[in-house]
Amino acid sequence: MCSLFISVGAFAQGTKNAGQDAATNKGDVLFDFGVGFVGNEYSYSSDYNYKNESSFQLPTFSLALQKAFWEDITIGGQFSINGGGSSYDDYYQNDGYYRRDVKNSQVNSYFTARGEYHFNRLIGLDRKFDLYAGALVGFSISNDVHKYTDGWVDPNGPNPGNRGPDTHKSRNIGAHPVIGPFGGFRYYFANNVGVYGEVGWAITAVRAGLVFRL
Repeated sequence: MCSLFISVGAFAQGTKNAGQDAATNKGDVLFDFGVGFVGNEYSYSSDYNYKNESSFQLPTFSLALQKAFWEDITIGGQFSINGGGSSYDDYYQNDGYYRRDVKNSQVNSYFTARGEYHFNRLIGLDRKFDLYAGALVGFSISNDVHKYTDGWVDPNGPNPGNRGPDTHKSRNIGAHPVIGPFGGFRYYFANNVGVYGEVGWAITAVRAGLVFRL
């Protein structure tokens, strides 16, 4: 009889430990930060051959926090931000004396809910590996700033007038829905610290960074 109780207890303990061997267990909290590339980039195109035309694009930085409310399923939120801009000189007259200097900039902020399903328990992966897939849903806020300065390049040129540089600035703020799937893989090189890589198309095509399992 004692042997029977010992065997049952050992089996129960073994089952519990097997469940805890999964990468994500009920109650776990995951926090990550990363950098994303490709997708939702600042874009500018013109119909004219402007002088000194240039543009820049910043990568997408993100923070995500989620909790496993059930075994293998985590739900939380993610905040992401990126930006870009362009500048050029627009000559209004063929003589090249009157010039408009233009600068455009854009900042995009993404507020999304995030859910994941973790496949480790299903396919028997070691706890240090985490294969997952999920989806993002939310919205983005874009802040566009358009600034230009009018002025005479040569005050002694034709029709210089009497006015100096004149600066104008306008701002446009818009909101857009964000939704899309993603998939990724985490590798925990320490007990609760790891690296990850993701692919998707809700915000960026590629995202990678550090993850902490709390």
